[in-house]
Amino acid sequence: MEYQVRIDTPEDHPLPVEILELQRLIDNCPAPQRAQLSIASRNVVKCHRRRLHILNLFQDALSELRHLVHHLRFDLEATRRERDALRALLYGDGDKDCLPG
Repeated sequence: MEYQVRIDTPEDHPLPVEILELQRLIDNCPAPQRAQLSIASRNVVKCHRRRLHILNLFQDALSELRHLVHHLRFDLEATRRERDALRALLYGDGDKDCLPG
């Protein structure tokens, strides 16, 4: 399992249907209200994309953490096997009950 960073950005993803519907409704409003609502709509889109970006960063960090934990477990098991092999060489297989640690 190899860790890869996602390179997609929030701008690559389509907007949710609800935001597209809101933009369609704003486009049908009279000009004075449309100007005010368009500003609010752009702010909603910015917030949505920022949250999506944060979510992507979080998912990438979680994926990397899982990857690192996997490798740490592998290293721990390898170290335990090496320890047990050295104990067997030093003390023989029959005296495991009196071994330190």
